[in-house]
Amino acid sequence: MSNGRSSRPPWLILFIVLLASVTASMSQFKVPPVLPLLMEAFSEAPGSAGLLMSLFALTGLFMAIPSGMILQRWGYAATGLTAISCMVLGAGVGALSKGTGIMLASRFIEGAGMSLMAVLAPAIIALWFAEERRGRAMGIWSVWLPLGSTIMFLIAPLLAAYWGWRGVWWFGFFSTLAVGIFFYLFIASNPRPHSDPGNPSPANGLMGAGFRAVLRNRDLWLISLLFGCFNFVFVGFITWAPTFLGQGRHVSMAHAALLVSLTTIVSMAAGPTAGWISDRIGSRKGICAIPPILMGFLFPLSFSAGESLFFLLAIAIGFLAGFVPTGVFSAGVEVVGDEQLAGMAMAVIQIGQNSGMILGPLILGWVVESFGWQTAFWSLAPVSVLGSISAWAARIK
Repeated sequence: MSNGRSSRPPWLILFIVLLASVTASMSQFKVPPVLPLLMEAFSEAPGSAGLLMSLFALTGLFMAIPSGMILQRWGYAATGLTAISCMVLGAGVGALSKGTGIMLASRFIEGAGMSLMAVLAPAIIALWFAEERRGRAMGIWSVWLPLGSTIMFLIAPLLAAYWGWRGVWWFGFFSTLAVGIFFYLFIASNPRPHSDPGNPSPANGLMGAGFRAVLRNRDLWLISLLFGCFNFVFVGFITWAPTFLGQGRHVSMAHAALLVSLTTIVSMAAGPTAGWISDRIGSRKGICAIPPILMGFLFPLSFSAGESLFFLLAIAIGFLAGFVPTGVFSAGVEVVGDEQLAGMAMAVIQIGQNSGMILGPLILGWVVESFGWQTAFWSLAPVSVLGSISAWAARIK
């Protein structure tokens, strides 16, 4: 541990935090595998249906800074329980919804929970792991987003085949509730370290000098821009790829979800690998800056790809994508220079992440509707390049 002492070992804390984060990812990515069913159920066109993903992230965007402030004031136990409660409540409301308005409201509630969890989790890791081991810990935790989306891509079509799209929402409700019990038993009751964000020092406290320094940190905002570009292209791609395969390649919904899940499966292996490499070479910049520009060359190939080539592209894109979050989360904590401010640093990172998650599915859906699939896939390339430029411009270790 880098700070304080705890009755729980760091790797157990990491495991529970990972489980809680995965449920947040599952909450967000339960939409893409059953998007055609939702479009039919609520009579929505592709452009407006993208709101089911984008509103989730829009909540996270507006909640980013408040989430960091909540963490600084409440500490990790209360913040975590609040995050999980929001996701449970949102899933239950969504499962019972009979109109677009209620469904969108449920996505807002779930998005608030995910925003809190996304700020909380790396802040906990920063407190429990020293810098020389932080890359590996962040690398393992970085699989939360692809792992959650992979689970949903694999099981959502199966659940929907028996119980419709509502079965997917009820699965999220009960799985998140179970993880909440684990979080309460193993983390909420755990003695917090003396540097817990819930007990900040006067200099770095809520709205203090440290808070203002985080918001003025040029390099942190450049990292946030990088992560925004990354999430724009990656989330946009995996949101609409199953629909593209179904409409353009006449692939079944279950098989299309399986093919796209390869992207997230491979990224899960790449994340811990990136963390190990980053700690080994003592650098975060390379694993942040190089993958986005390489991804920019691969997205345009997706439109003309047959099923076999799409399989290879999914593997390549997933491998490259797995490196970026590891570098971003580690660098985001380190550029502010104080683990106590990790929560606020992650709040700034979440502004970029959620901006990308909002704009990616929404704009890509609009481009598909207005100009077709080819233009949509080509539009991802310049956004990827912009992310790479931002990474090179930031003064990352």
